[in-house]
Amino acid sequence: MNAPDDHRDHRHEPVNVRSELVGDAEAEQLAIETDQRTALATMILGVLLLVFAVVVLVQAARLDNRGETVGAATAPWVVGALLFLVSVLLIIRGRRDMGVWEVSEHTTSQDWLRMLTLLGVLIGYAIVMPFLGYVVSATLLFGATAVVLGAPARLRSFAYGWCVAVLVYLVFDVGIGISLPSGPWGF
Repeated sequence: MNAPDDHRDHRHEPVNVRSELVGDAEAEQLAIETDQRTALATMILGVLLLVFAVVVLVQAARLDNRGETVGAATAPWVVGALLFLVSVLLIIRGRRDMGVWEVSEHTTSQDWLRMLTLLGVLIGYAIVMPFLGYVVSATLLFGATAVVLGAPARLRSFAYGWCVAVLVYLVFDVGIGISLPSGPWGF
């Protein structure tokens, strides 16, 4: 008489369950391993939401409330700020869940400073875009990000940033016909 196949080794079967759903002790007892794909998907979703948040905030900066406290720009500012907050939290959670970023063991004060600097660069990009236009603000964003992440040649980083910004501007503005914000220089 055949018994049910209870003696299979479940550790080698792919599962999409995170150990924190049942607790570490129960996960070990049930042979559930943390799924790294879920953590990676969380990080990717966070990055996509961060891009959407910047777009929403840039567009909100272009709207005018016409002197009223609550007007046409109020809702986009609230939505953009909430998207930004959720995206940062998702990115932090995804990195933590992947084991890449253990705050207690691997993160130094320099890492936090770098992250805050990148956050400031991104916020600065959203603020200056309506005034300087896409090409100039994107050049500053790309160059500053490369420098903060440790690029050895600062001037070259900004030159590459300018090349990428011009290419994206031409693809969108000329190729596709979608106008990106132009600065006082017309681009």
